[in-house]
Formats: sequence, structure tokens, C-alpha cells
Amino acid sequence: MNNQVTGNKSSPAPAARNFRLAATLNLFLPGIGLFYLGQRLAGALLAGAFLTCLGASLVIFLTGYVNYLNLALSGQILEGDRLERVSGVFHPRWLVGLLVAGVVIYAVSMAGLVMVRRRIRKDAVSAHEQCLREAQNLKK
Repeated sequence: MNNQVTGNKSSPAPAARNFRLAATLNLFLPGIGLFYLGQRLAGALLAGAFLTCLGASLVIFLTGYVNYLNLALSGQILEGDRLERVSGVFHPRWLVGLLVAGVVIYAVSMAGLVMVRRRIRKDAVSAHEQCLREAQNLKK
């Protein structure tokens, strides 16, 4: 197996990596498992996209919560259209959209792990078959 070179540092071949650890890392932050397996660009993009969705969700939720508290604690919630405004302070469509985006990022990241694992297994089988052929050629 070749070593993949990233910048000035060389990382071990992906076959030497633990896939269970990669899947566990991926559960905590999608893309980190791919990063661990040597797919640095794909892992970083997926992790960045997920963190962006998470951060946006948190900002939208906290902004909505502050608006809700302002409306609820003002003591004048029944005046004018304030009661109707309460239903929209959390921007549910945005939050659901970001949730769906996060789930898609998880799915893509897990599919990436499966693809990397299959490719490495295929490469390992090919390398093993080549070693067997070379051993047979040495016997001749």
C-alpha cells in the first residue's frame, strides 16, 4: 500500500486504520471518520458543512428563544398581534431544513466510509492475489 502524502506529512495507508474507530468518530462529527481514514478533503468539507448547520440552528434557536422571552415576559402578550407572533419566533421551517441538511450530511459521510472500506478491501485482496502470483513465479 502506498502512503498518501498531505502537505509535508505522510499518513499511514488507510488499511492500517481502524474502521470501527472511524465509524465512532463519524457518529460524533460527520466527516471526521473520513478525515481519520485519509480522505482529508472530503472529511473536512463534510465536517465543516455539518458544523455550519449546527451553528446556524443554534443561532436561530437562541434568537427565537430571546424573542419568545421578550414577548412572554413583557406582560402584554395578549395585546395586538403579539400572540400570533409567538408561533413564528423559532422559525420552524429553517430549523427543519437545517435538520434535514444535517441528516443528509450524516448519510453522505457514512456512505463515504463504506465506499472507502470497500475500496481498501478490494485493494487488499488484489495485493494478496499479486503476492500469491509472485510466490508461484518464484517456485518455477
